Amino acid sequence: MLASNEPAFSVRPVFIGWIALLIQLPLQLFLTVWSGLFFGGMFQASGFFGGGPRHGGVEQLPFIVFGAIGFFGVPLVAYLGKKLNYGRTEYRFFADHLEFEEGFFSINEKVIRYRDVREVTLHKGFLQRFYGLGTIYLATLATGTSPWGANSGGFSPFSALGFGNVSASGVSVRDVPDPDQMFDKIRQLVDAQRG
Repeated sequence: MLASNEPAFSVRPVFIGWIALLIQLPLQLFLTVWSGLFFGGMFQASGFFGGGPRHGGVEQLPFIVFGAIGFFGVPLVAYLGKKLNYGRTEYRFFADHLEFEEGFFSINEKVIRYRDVREVTLHKGFLQRFYGLGTIYLATLATGTSPWGANSGGFSPFSALGFGNVSASGVSVRDVPDPDQMFDKIRQLVDAQRG
C-alpha cells in the first residue's frame, strides 16, 4: 500500500502539432472571415488605408490584411498555446486522489478524490487512435458527467486553442499514451476507494 503523499503513477499528455492545427481549423476559418470583415470594415470606414487594390469601387486591402492576420495568427496561438499547456500539464495519481496541474497562460490546479468520482470514461477519437492516445474522463457529481458537453470541459474554442481543461464536473486526462492500460489502472484506483 502506498503512502498518501507518494504517487502511484503520473502521466503527461502527448502533444502532436498537426492535430492541434487541424482541430482549430474551423475556428481559424471563421476568425479569418470575421476579422477581415469586421476590422477591415472599420479601417476602411475610417479611411486609414490610403490606396490599394479596388474591385467594383470597394477597397480590399484592409479586408486582406486583417483576414491574413486572422488566418496566420489563430494557428500560431493555437499551436503555441497547446504546446506550452501540454508541456506543463501533469496528472499525478495517488492512492486516494488525483492531483492535476496545467496551464501556461493561466495555471489551473485541481484535486479529485476518487471517492467523489461517479464515472470513469475512455474516449479514443480517430486521430487519437492513429497515435495510440486516448482521453480518460473522471466525472464527479458537481454539475454533470459528460466530458463533451457545453459546461463540462469538452470541446470548446478555448480548449481547441489549448487554454484549459478544468471543469466543475471532473477532469479529462487528455491525450495519454496506452489509454486502455491507463484506463484500467485508474478504474482500479477509483474502485478501491469506493469499495
